[in-house]
Amino acid sequence: MSSIFSKLFKKEPKKELTINDIRKGLVEANEILKDIGVRVWMTDGTLLGYFRENDLIAHDFDADLGCLIEDFSDEIISALQKRGWELAYVWGEKKQGLELTFQKGQVKVDIFFFYTDEDGRLWHGAWRKHDKKLLNLIKYYYDPFELKEVEFLGSKFNVPKDTLKYVSTKYGPDWKTPQKEWNWTFGPANAHETDIIIKRNKKKRII
Repeated sequence: MSSIFSKLFKKEPKKELTINDIRKGLVEANEILKDIGVRVWMTDGTLLGYFRENDLIAHDFDADLGCLIEDFSDEIISALQKRGWELAYVWGEKKQGLELTFQKGQVKVDIFFFYTDEDGRLWHGAWRKHDKKLLNLIKYYYDPFELKEVEFLGSKFNVPKDTLKYVSTKYGPDWKTPQKEWNWTFGPANAHETDIIIKRNKKKRII
């Protein structure tokens, strides 16, 4: 009897996330956003993989897209949700450092929203744990940039026109050297700590 129940309730082994899963997820998310007229571009580790290896980085487990905060709308969320993407996390606030993490199966896509400061520089944020309830904003600065369209993974993506400058700004002069042990917070050359602290957004509301 116990063997019958064990067969009935036996859990399927969890499918291991593959780089091909991430490739497909990135292409799909990018196409969904293009279809609704939202301009996004590859950024962070995804852009580095494209530029350095013409592929995603093998030890990078999510995909990264950038978007101007002026282009944010609720339609981004609803369009992705209609195609099976869950809004897994909301980091920051619309006024400062908004980042959205979408998940479909085991694939995650982060959308970093970019802001313009009083000096005309662009920045996006990321949030590190301050304590169990609070998060601290880290800013990553870039000079203004234009976009161009490129072919990648059999699809069309936007990238910063001066990709070398953008990648060098983020990863410094050693961007060509793979870093398996990477400090995502302060590893980037353009990271700036701030004293901005907010509560964690457990309800996943856009504030």
